[in-house]
Amino acid sequence: MRLLFISPNRLRLIAPPLPLGLASVVAAVEKEHEVKVLDFMFAADPLEDMRRVVAEWQPEHVALSLRNLDNQDMREPITYFPEFKELVSLLRNLSPAPIMVGGAGFSIVPRELMEYLGADWGLVGEGEEALPTFLRAWGTPEVEEVPGLVWRQGDAWRLNPPQRVENLAALAAPALEYFTPRLYEEAQGNAKLPGMIPVQTRRGCPMRCTYCTTPRLEGRHIRAWLPEQVAAWLKDWHQRWGLTRFYFVDNIFNHPLDYARRLCQALEDLRLPLDWGCLINPAFPDRELFRMIRRAGGKMVQVGNESGSDLMLSNLGKGFGKEKVELTLRLLQEEGLPFSCFLMMGSPGETPETVQESVALLEKYQPEMVNLTVGVRIHPGLPLHWQALEEGVVAPEDNLLWPHFYLAPAIKEWIWGYLAEVTARHPNWIF
Repeated sequence: MRLLFISPNRLRLIAPPLPLGLASVVAAVEKEHEVKVLDFMFAADPLEDMRRVVAEWQPEHVALSLRNLDNQDMREPITYFPEFKELVSLLRNLSPAPIMVGGAGFSIVPRELMEYLGADWGLVGEGEEALPTFLRAWGTPEVEEVPGLVWRQGDAWRLNPPQRVENLAALAAPALEYFTPRLYEEAQGNAKLPGMIPVQTRRGCPMRCTYCTTPRLEGRHIRAWLPEQVAAWLKDWHQRWGLTRFYFVDNIFNHPLDYARRLCQALEDLRLPLDWGCLINPAFPDRELFRMIRRAGGKMVQVGNESGSDLMLSNLGKGFGKEKVELTLRLLQEEGLPFSCFLMMGSPGETPETVQESVALLEKYQPEMVNLTVGVRIHPGLPLHWQALEEGVVAPEDNLLWPHFYLAPAIKEWIWGYLAEVTARHPNWIF
């Protein structure tokens, strides 16, 4: 079959994100089907490109990837799926091909998005096995049994239970060649930082943060590629395109510890001029790992602390306290590994005192950068959602496809002026 994949994302909030998930799905089907990919990120006129490709190539299926629902900014919320709906409508006029929607953003609220977008099919969760199964079953009754499929039955949208890929090592390497990877590494985002190529080594997150969708999307059981397999990708990508800058998008790079150490050793053994970053969870601080990250080419780590207050870390369900945050930051300093941090302010129980406690902690350790957010995006079915329902912050009938935020009443008026003062004395704190 002739398959047309489209990545409509043009956002560059930090740096332009190469669509790694879509690259992995394309790699899973390209040997059995004819494939074309349209990446809107750097296109001068993406819609004209789409018109031309559809007219010339006549795809038999079109698959769209929705990465983000909105900018998660309570001050000026911007939603991205209305433009996505216009894209679906345009495709309807250009081609009779069935339209499928997938991606991380789509998988959070799939039924609501299918109703809104008017697409034919949706695919929730990991697509490397589900999409080939769907294509093989196309035209038969079995197509409605595909794991993770969203499909219409009468007046309602049905959702089959997703099935996650257990043996990640059996998957083909992400097909970066469809996405001009060199351009992604060279281009800057809104933060004026050079680009980095995303790499995933593990899926799944055992943590229980009250606001986070990752365990729902990837499960709590950690699955992993072989560290040597990941290192081989980087070597290949360096040889093909000269890539050296990478970001490991794993939810917790430093867990499991033995895996992280083995990965760092495999990267160090490449003897390549790598420059990479990752996300560190303060629940698992380890001096030797931080040392290995630096030796293997790690130049910057992000610390997923979210707060510096024991009360708020508990309320957020982070699984660690202030002591672990301080230990992590101190070890990173002692090992000479630069780091950035996050502050997520406004979740249940937040007060001016807890905010000031968090700010004081980070001022003590002086991260290279601090990302500040006020208000926590409420996603359906998560503990934060249930609490917001109990407190009347949202109503049962609210469609959480559209952004709703939790902001603790105690800081609602105070926080904006306070953060203006903080960012005035810390230009590297982004708000």
